[in-house]
Amino acid sequence: MSISLHPDTPEGRTLAASPVADAAPAAGPARKKVRSRLFIKYVALFVAVVGVALLTNGIFEVFFYYREHKAALIRVQREQAEAAAAKIGQFIKEIESQLGWTTQLPWSASSLENRRFDALRLLRLEPPITELAQVDSTGKERLRVSRLAMDVIDSGLDLSKDPKFTEAVAHKVYYGPVYFRRESEPYMTLSLAGTRKDAGVSIAEVNLKLIWDVVSQIKVGERGHAYVVGAGGRLIAHPDISLVLRNTDMSKLVQVQAALAVQAALAEQAALAAQAAQAAQGAPGARAPPPPPPVPRVDATNAGVDSLQGAKNIQGQEVLTASAPIAPLGWTMFVELPVEEAYASLYAALQRLAI
Repeated sequence: MSISLHPDTPEGRTLAASPVADAAPAAGPARKKVRSRLFIKYVALFVAVVGVALLTNGIFEVFFYYREHKAALIRVQREQAEAAAAKIGQFIKEIESQLGWTTQLPWSASSLENRRFDALRLLRLEPPITELAQVDSTGKERLRVSRLAMDVIDSGLDLSKDPKFTEAVAHKVYYGPVYFRRESEPYMTLSLAGTRKDAGVSIAEVNLKLIWDVVSQIKVGERGHAYVVGAGGRLIAHPDISLVLRNTDMSKLVQVQAALAVQAALAEQAALAAQAAQAAQGAPGARAPPPPPPVPRVDATNAGVDSLQGAKNIQGQEVLTASAPIAPLGWTMFVELPVEEAYASLYAALQRLAI
């Protein structure tokens, strides 16, 4: 093979241009590869940005939905608790009002027969009152009528040291602890002193089955329920009656501790108000103590415990809980819903977001 030494000849130009002509086709695929890689990078970056934006938006939506959903559940539970507490409080107040008519007159102004007639009429008007005893100002029982036993007139039973009498005389009204008859029916003693000292005290034994009915009628989801706790933390009413009959102590639950703390604050407030009223009725010119501080709304959150998180029921399940005080008994109504059921729709939304 010969090589031309004259580049100006056609053969020389052909030989000189051959390497460039060979390089041009090779540069085209390289540029296409670079462009393809850049396109893929831009697409990946765009997809990543859009994905992060969608994920962030989804997380925010779930978070706000969680807060709104939880607040709505608690609001409904609190409304249920307050309505039930008001119904129970009205039930007690109505009995107290009817009982007040038996303490209007002094013993010297009415015969035992007339008082017995009035007592029997009261039992007809108020079916929850199972037994009514009337005690004179010295603490002697003068009359007792009952649905379950024979009536007793002028028994002379000395009740002068019994809290049913002493507490009623001291505070005008006495709400006794819950006890059970026939190992199933809840009762409470309600004593009321007359406005006149010589009017004595009327002592009623009240059937509390209505409270159990109120509790059993509250429906909270599929597995939620309501219950009532007394001033000492003892379970008074619950859908599971066996827990009540075993005198279950609920005071170890954080939501109950918070409610008891607020009930104690309410009792202290009432005591200070009573002292202020007595001082105002004292000697002219006497200086009354300063007004008591306002009592916060009865809510576990205000008592230092977040009632929306971390609460557990007596079975150890995490629950959403709301409460309301039952005036004037010093009891508390609780309405609770298991967290698993409460957040079922939220968990489903999270699963859809993950997919």
